[in-house]
Amino acid sequence: MEKNAKKYNVGLLVGRFQPFHKGHLHLIKRSFRYIDTMIIGVGSVGKVDKDNFLSFEEREKMLGKVIRKEGWRDKITKIVALKDFHSDELWLNNSLKVAEKIDVVIGNNEWTNRIFEKAGYPILRLGFYRRDIYEGKKVRRLMLEGGGWESRLPSYIVPLIHGYIVKLLDG
Repeated sequence: MEKNAKKYNVGLLVGRFQPFHKGHLHLIKRSFRYIDTMIIGVGSVGKVDKDNFLSFEEREKMLGKVIRKEGWRDKITKIVALKDFHSDELWLNNSLKVAEKIDVVIGNNEWTNRIFEKAGYPILRLGFYRRDIYEGKKVRRLMLEGGGWESRLPSYIVPLIHGYIVKLLDG
């Protein structure tokens, strides 16, 4: 942790995790320098297309595997579904209702950050990790092209994603 960095109790990390990749893993690990516990908000629940091919339940299962393998059961306290709404205010209110008590928001999505910042929440912008490689859009493109994506995910996630990839290819 950087000298004089503030430590928060509960951080909210919002992401789509389509799929969970090493960039997400890096962000979570780095977040624990600043927070005691984390709630993961899974965004775009209920939306199904080429960019959102995994259901909330599939992403929850994937994240559960990450939590177990990384030894974070005491650090990540909850995974919540965040639905899309037609207004920022509705999205914020729903997010706060399902996440409950949070002290800080973690992430690099400026739309999400702007909404929470406007509501008075501090934002931890920890930056992207090797975005040229670990970006969901690039990983999904490789999946559609038929290979090269596996090294961009934690190895223990790959077999699970192989089981789901048919949906993306058929999508």
